[in-house]
Amino acid sequence: MSELDSYYRDHWAEIEPERFDRYDRMFRLDPRLAARQLAPVDVQPGETVLDFGCGPGYVAVELARIGGAGTKVHGVDLNADFVARARQVAAEAGFGEQVTIHHSTDERIPLGDATVDRAYCKNVLEYVPDPAATLAEIARVLRPGGTLVVSDSDFGFVVIEPLGPAEVAELFDAAAPAFKDPNIGRHLPALLRGAGLVEVRTKVLTAIDEAGYLRGVVENMLGYALRFERMSAERADEIRATIETGLATSTYLAALPQWWVSGTKPAPSPT
Repeated sequence: MSELDSYYRDHWAEIEPERFDRYDRMFRLDPRLAARQLAPVDVQPGETVLDFGCGPGYVAVELARIGGAGTKVHGVDLNADFVARARQVAAEAGFGEQVTIHHSTDERIPLGDATVDRAYCKNVLEYVPDPAATLAEIARVLRPGGTLVVSDSDFGFVVIEPLGPAEVAELFDAAAPAFKDPNIGRHLPALLRGAGLVEVRTKVLTAIDEAGYLRGVVENMLGYALRFERMSAERADEIRATIETGLATSTYLAALPQWWVSGTKPAPSPT
């Protein structure tokens, strides 16, 4: 078994300080915008909420803030440094009593059956070893009538002009070992149904960029491709140059779709 076989998970279990600091900045939410960004979760006052793959805790805090007094949020993450940071973030924001952060070194959730009203899982399932098993575990802790909202990428739908479809595919293929399933988005509706959820609804929201702010996504993929030695440094520079030319000539356009899929845990059948 090579390093690449489990890299998709290992690089979240252990995060070097520089990358940790970058994620800590990247995952912060502006409280003025958080309610709109998290509106699909639809947290109601007094509910218990699961944030699966909570990272440094900023989303868990905002879910508690949106729910208000009486709302309890359980964050779960496999990275011990994220767990420590999330606990600090919750305490500093004044939500230490409402937000509980759990460290789990696998996909098991340290909560009892049917204990949460809502669950949220963003950009996590593309990295887990077995998405079906993970969703079944989330469904286990949902109360009957509880809802799960999953948001994830599908890199097969990404547009980056003027690279063109073949070069975009080349880029993401070179970075593929960083993900268990880089096209998880299209599989989410079937996966939620497979976990026993009903009333499954799907939306695809697309970020459109003509100014270059999604170049960070390209650089992230190039970094993976170079690390895995699946692309030469010269080829990476050619891709960068093509994007810079597109920006200079107003032919650059990037589209990054995000799949939002929700489902409800049905009530037990009457006996």
